[in-house]
Amino acid sequence: MTDIQALGADPEQDIATIQDLADHLKAAAHVELSTIPLYLYATYSIKTRGYSQWAAGASAQRLMTGIAIEEMLHLTNVRNLLVAIGKGEEFRCYDEQFIPKYPEPMAGRVPELMLHLRRLSTDQIDTFRGIEEPEGIRPPMPEAVRPYLSLGEFYRRIEKGIRFLSSDAAKDERIDWDQARETLWRHQYHRGYWNQNGGSDGPRLITSEDTALQAMEVIVDQGEGAWDDHGYLPDPIVRDPASDYPPPAIGKQQASHYTKFTDIKKGLNGIGVVHDDNGLQKFSIDDEEVIWPVLDDPDTGLLKDTSPVRDLMVLSNAVYCYVLALLDAIYDEPMSAEPPSDEDAFTTDRRYGLERAFIAVMQGVLYPVADLLVRTPLTADDLKTPPKELVHAGPPFQFHQFTKEPKAELVERCTALLARFPELGGDDGVQRQIGLLPALPGLLG
Repeated sequence: MTDIQALGADPEQDIATIQDLADHLKAAAHVELSTIPLYLYATYSIKTRGYSQWAAGASAQRLMTGIAIEEMLHLTNVRNLLVAIGKGEEFRCYDEQFIPKYPEPMAGRVPELMLHLRRLSTDQIDTFRGIEEPEGIRPPMPEAVRPYLSLGEFYRRIEKGIRFLSSDAAKDERIDWDQARETLWRHQYHRGYWNQNGGSDGPRLITSEDTALQAMEVIVDQGEGAWDDHGYLPDPIVRDPASDYPPPAIGKQQASHYTKFTDIKKGLNGIGVVHDDNGLQKFSIDDEEVIWPVLDDPDTGLLKDTSPVRDLMVLSNAVYCYVLALLDAIYDEPMSAEPPSDEDAFTTDRRYGLERAFIAVMQGVLYPVADLLVRTPLTADDLKTPPKELVHAGPPFQFHQFTKEPKAELVERCTALLARFPELGGDDGVQRQIGLLPALPGLLG
């Protein structure tokens, strides 16, 4: 994995080669992936059953779900650019060196910001705001000690590199955009994206300097917000010139991630029951009544080998790594130039089937397993160190080494847990959803 800290060691050095650009993109991809488990873990900690699920407070959960999905969008845009410049084979999501390990410092940020998997709270929202902090909020550091003050600053350097490597001045290092248009587009991800809780922008098909810069624009503006828009952006950020929908005159907008997190902190999009005519809410994001007391930085190593909850956490890790391996499989499988058909998609168009499965596994497997974990108390029979107060399990988002074909291993692990966790079964339960997933036979070589 490329380290942002090392890339930023010489602030005067611009991106001058395609390999340098690729190294920056791989580092950016790691940062984008590191935010997804953080946001999902806090989102999963919100109690969604009982009286509070009908309250206006559910808006916090919807906002955070949308943000996590948009971080996946940013990850795919970065990877699409890696493919477009001919460096797609250098990058894998399912890689022990790439998958973040919590707690860990946010790569390259000054001052250091430590990233923890924690329940939703005001303190954790402040961490999220620190991740998405716009350029210009903190004063500049001396150049000698300044890697990057914000992700926006880091992406500006990438944008500058794209412009240089697309110009004649790059000489032999010039990006071959013709190759991207003719062949490499087939290995990019731009379909199978759906986000009902976020903006209208989707993954960008990158085949030129302009589309590359548009992809970076979506990441920076959506994630942080531009300098002069006060956190509100046009929706979509990048408009298709051939489309008149939605008409610009409508003024449709989306809030940046930083603004959304700020609104959650203020209680404008909170959680709990509205109990008076002023819209004040009975509970805040710091109240135990509406937030599960999940473990900080959950780790399977904290639990006894005899604990069935540990086995459920291992299943969660395996599902998470299946998601990452599935994303790798999508990029490996070239896209057909013909539009896909819904008829027998898993056999007639494997790429289309993989894309559909990516959405299905996120909604039908990853979330239900995580939801079961956060509702499960940990006892002295589970933890190696007995808990001093009530604490629940949580999805660790750790690397899992598959020992057999991933789908087959998921089926085996889920089946073994049914006696202890019957919620995994049922006509439309996790076990059935796993059975519908595509196999990934090439993962183990």
